[in-house]
Amino acid sequence: MNGLCGLLETFRVRGDRTALIYRSGVRRFTCSYAELYLLAGKMAAFLEAAGVSPGDRVLLWGPNHPSWAVSFWGIVARGAVAVPVDFMSGQERAQSIASLSGAVFAIQSRVKTERLAGLQTAVMEDLELLLKGHEPRGTLARGAADDLCELVYTSGTTGAPKGVALSHKNLISNVLQVSAQFPSVSADYRFLSLLPLSHMFEQTAGFLTPLYLGGSIIYLRTLKPSAIMNAFAEEDVYAMIAVPRLLQLLRGSMERELETKGLSGLFARLCSFSANLPAAARKKLFFPIQRKFGKNFRMFVSGGAPLSPDTFRFWNTAGFTVVEGYGLSECAPVLATNTVERQICGAVGWAVPGVGLRLEDGEVQASGDNIFAGYYGNEAATKEAFTADGWFRTGDIGEYDADGALVIKGRAKDVIITGAGINVYPDELEDLLLRIPGVRDGCVIGLDRGSGEEVHAVIVPDGSGRALDEIVTEVNAALDELHRISGFSVWPDPELPKTTTLKVQKFIVKKRLLTAAESGGEQSASADRLCTMIAQLLGCPVADIREDSCLVADLGLTSIARLELANALEQEFRIDLDDAAIGPQTRVADLRGMIVRRDKSPQPQGLRLWTAAAPVRAVRRVADALLHSPLYRLFVTLQPEGLHNLDRLNGPVMFIANHVSYLDQPTIKLAMPPAIRYRVSTAAWAEFFFVNFNNALQHAWKRLAFEYCSIVMGVFPLPQSSGFRATLQHMGKLVDRGESLLLFPEGERTEQGGLLPFQNGLGVMVQELGIPVVPVVMIGLEHILPRGASWPQQGKVRVVFGAPLDFSGRTAAEIVRLSEEAIKELLDSCSG
Repeated sequence: MNGLCGLLETFRVRGDRTALIYRSGVRRFTCSYAELYLLAGKMAAFLEAAGVSPGDRVLLWGPNHPSWAVSFWGIVARGAVAVPVDFMSGQERAQSIASLSGAVFAIQSRVKTERLAGLQTAVMEDLELLLKGHEPRGTLARGAADDLCELVYTSGTTGAPKGVALSHKNLISNVLQVSAQFPSVSADYRFLSLLPLSHMFEQTAGFLTPLYLGGSIIYLRTLKPSAIMNAFAEEDVYAMIAVPRLLQLLRGSMERELETKGLSGLFARLCSFSANLPAAARKKLFFPIQRKFGKNFRMFVSGGAPLSPDTFRFWNTAGFTVVEGYGLSECAPVLATNTVERQICGAVGWAVPGVGLRLEDGEVQASGDNIFAGYYGNEAATKEAFTADGWFRTGDIGEYDADGALVIKGRAKDVIITGAGINVYPDELEDLLLRIPGVRDGCVIGLDRGSGEEVHAVIVPDGSGRALDEIVTEVNAALDELHRISGFSVWPDPELPKTTTLKVQKFIVKKRLLTAAESGGEQSASADRLCTMIAQLLGCPVADIREDSCLVADLGLTSIARLELANALEQEFRIDLDDAAIGPQTRVADLRGMIVRRDKSPQPQGLRLWTAAAPVRAVRRVADALLHSPLYRLFVTLQPEGLHNLDRLNGPVMFIANHVSYLDQPTIKLAMPPAIRYRVSTAAWAEFFFVNFNNALQHAWKRLAFEYCSIVMGVFPLPQSSGFRATLQHMGKLVDRGESLLLFPEGERTEQGGLLPFQNGLGVMVQELGIPVVPVVMIGLEHILPRGASWPQQGKVRVVFGAPLDFSGRTAAEIVRLSEEAIKELLDSCSG
């Protein structure tokens, strides 16, 4: 296979087989292999038109998304060099990488609001629009196997980051090596991608290899536990590429659920009972846990950092296969793995085919076609990275166990050398520390206060109130005297700072602790991530954010800002936090407690998908024919207009209309052609049905009214106070099932047919759902059953359907403004 271009060519013949799946948290989108091939060709043509030549560097700075994949393959097809940047990197680091690599073009996410200086830029989220005017030109770029394909920059925790120069041969060699290690994996499988694509472990094991095998890759917008578990439940996942911290996160989520249900004791006893049972028996014994991951889930693939034996045993005992591997970016990246058939706790397995491994003075050294040639533009670092006979020096300390499997003891640079000259490997102590009750997060560092390094634990408490000295004492009881923790600190944030692959950024931890010690005080408010996030969202100084500040009353947090804050907190702290959890009286301190406790929010009432199923739609047809339509036409003479605009609809849309009467919904739906009418769900004010009951009778009446409206009229509740995101997710599921939506953006009925300002939530809905908007206006209904009337009058109603509006690439505020203008223009045209 001729490098990655040869792999790209295989996409064309795979046709409609699904290559990529994207779950936005609201919608589910797919991309076939044929579509990916076509889009890659269009992307190559776009880059050519932008002046990008073969060999030029193109910066790629965005989250895991099909657009990232299209961009990457477009760069490959153009013969250019991809320079991926970690999505969580700041502007300064991205600018540094752009300068070091000599990039001439950048593809970056809209989330990164600042553009890189001196670079022509394309917005990743706008690629669908940008590529519309381009068509693939001729054949794909053809280059030599040793041609540079990608520059991956190392973390650069000290000094400037180094550019790992990977050739086509390096990358495709490792893909073939990894595939050979897993011969049982076939094209029918789906892989869940959670690690950043800028990380070589994810890129090779979770991106290039699945595409080489012809499988499907699933991307998620958020890594909160519920989003991950929903993907397992709904996507038939075969394997997940993970780092140890992510497996610990999922484990913690499982253990909290067991504790909530009072099953922790039973689970512990089952674990003890099943420790020596065969894997097949453990799968059956732990079926309630197994089924959460889907019937075809086969394995976790762990890499990027050492996997603690405790975490391995948790998943293994519950009947899951955990395959741990080892590698570095310089090796494209995989050097060794366990196998599906055999896994050894604490070991990273055996060298993959085509890779040579040896130990020299305890250091792991490697050779093979996947090993890079050197660091871009850095001869000194390249010379230091290789031995005199050409083997790559990994900088990792290792040993072989009795089975010949490689065991990594730690990074040479991370070893703590105490004042007594004793080498302490922090990974081993962290495994103990994170198992102790009372610890939510933590790490072990070497802290030099002027008299040699001390073994220092940094602890994030779990809120249980357990004393930290008790925690440290319990850890030290399991250690010999020479390797014990000699000091500890409490970390002020809900989590330690981490990379996007969930590695603790120890250099940041160490710097902050030493700075605090020098100043003799606590961390400043600016160092608090929660306060900083709230201040950035509100556009106010961090100093204005106090622990007793009420988010709504004191800080002016709006309903849409609550949604944005909940999204940001989920991304930052990987928790489940609905906007409904942030109420009018919620203080900053309350929010901090939610993060520490990882509270789950209650779900809004009345959201159910079965009311959109075919049998229920049949009930609506009968109800319309026998009841609604005859009764309605006793009072209303209906005059639909603009129906030709509905002929052009291709898939679900969002109908938006002026709101003048309780008869709005049946009026609009009866004006629609039946083929559309019975595939439309209508949003209704949730608080009318579920909040503010005066008595039990009113409660019962409103509940009965909701059941009738939901089943017979296709209504679903849309809250105006909180719980908006859960409803938005429900709307996404309706759209994924082919349902169009009907909304009244004013939020309440108007007097005498006027128009109230549109609510801001409309813009968020349209952005997230990604469907066209069809404006609809009603003229005359305000005279038949106006606001305040209890009985309808007879009259004529005009229902005018406007042309569909495409708001791709528009901001939420622009969508609201343009939608309101469209309704006003329709009203004006009808009255003129």
